[in-house]
Amino acid sequence: MQALGNYIGGEFVAPSGTALVSRNPAADGAVVFETGFTVGAVGEAAKAAAAAQPAWAALSLAERNAHLDRFKAEIAARADQLADAIVLETGKLRSEAKQEIQTLLNRFDLVRGAMAGDLKAGAVAPGEYLRYQPLGVVGVIGPFNFPLHLCHAHVVPALLAGNTVVIKPSDITPLCGQRYAEAAHAAKIPPGVINVVAGTGAVGAAMVASPDLRGLCFTGSWAVGRRIIEASVERPELLVALEMGGKNVAVVLEDAALRQAVHEIVVGGYLSAGQRCTGTERVLVHRKIADRFIDALAKVVRELKFGNPEDPSVFAGPVATHGALTKLEGAIEAAKKAGAEPIVAGQKLPGGYYRSASLHRLPDGNHDVAGYTDIEVFGPDLAIEVIDSDEEAVAVIDASPYGFVNAVFTGSKERFETFARRTKSGMLNRNRSTNLASPKLPFYGVGKSGNYRPAGAWA
Repeated sequence: MQALGNYIGGEFVAPSGTALVSRNPAADGAVVFETGFTVGAVGEAAKAAAAAQPAWAALSLAERNAHLDRFKAEIAARADQLADAIVLETGKLRSEAKQEIQTLLNRFDLVRGAMAGDLKAGAVAPGEYLRYQPLGVVGVIGPFNFPLHLCHAHVVPALLAGNTVVIKPSDITPLCGQRYAEAAHAAKIPPGVINVVAGTGAVGAAMVASPDLRGLCFTGSWAVGRRIIEASVERPELLVALEMGGKNVAVVLEDAALRQAVHEIVVGGYLSAGQRCTGTERVLVHRKIADRFIDALAKVVRELKFGNPEDPSVFAGPVATHGALTKLEGAIEAAKKAGAEPIVAGQKLPGGYYRSASLHRLPDGNHDVAGYTDIEVFGPDLAIEVIDSDEEAVAVIDASPYGFVNAVFTGSKERFETFARRTKSGMLNRNRSTNLASPKLPFYGVGKSGNYRPAGAWA
């Protein structure tokens, strides 16, 4: 596949500088794509975006919509090519990659509706008017697990509001970024309105430092998010929206519908090989139903099939990198050293960065295992922790520094409302998975999971 290089000012710039290579996690890390990057490209892209922004903002909303309609059409025309890139670079199932592309297409109308409903300019009192202005240039730093969707969710509202963008896709998925830029180019989006630069964290750091940026939307880990916060302390003019990691909890109370809880927790814990920021990592189950629940969950987990993402019979593919597999193995080892019982041990599988689903029960009363309960494992593993009361569950949730999305399984609306009042998270679900968030609701976290800035239109 030909590397076209960064997309700056409406043109592709031949790759140069440091090599950047993506690898196929479903094929033992075989090379997928090779390009190059320079930190200096950020300044060029930001200046191109800044130069283009006044004219873009001066267009009517209808005119900007017309440009985005062409962009949508070009994404649709390249749906298979975009899905190919996702599968090759992330190991995501073909069905999930296709769904991600459909999510890109859906986003245009969702954002239009949300902004029309929320951004109502006009008179608020005699002689007093409310107006909305674009920020200017918005930077978007994306993750690998949804390499297009979680960039696009910021790009569309930014563009529609009159901003221009500089996008840095994950360094794990540079081909996905190039394919996205190709769609923008084919749509004849005005030069400088959409810019795409490849690179590692050094490129992201340059974006934070760029004086031309007035907004920065980041999706990734707490460790990187913290560095962004520290680097932007002297830049109060920079709006920073952080969507970071989670250590999401599902609470299963004794009055829960057992079969429903099992199904939803499997979806929460193992979909996409556990590589979703909304994925469940900890399950707090009431002692009165613990044995029955664990037995039922284990039976399902043992049957989950992990394998090649092109095989329609598999439930999930590999984790995305060898480093992710090493991290997963290390977390499980930490759990075992703390006395965790492997209800379903899981194992590495040949052919790529595969590991089958695992399920570990922590010793009773132990809710704090360094290297396991305090980190985002981001793989196909669930920790089971037995609780004796709602109070204990609330205490466990409150002790976590994360707060992205949690779920409570209970037949009692009142008990659910207690969790809603007494715990902190960006989202809280009742009797449904922590995964599969609604695109019509704000998507954000608190604590180490985010800074109260929801994704996209709500940022």
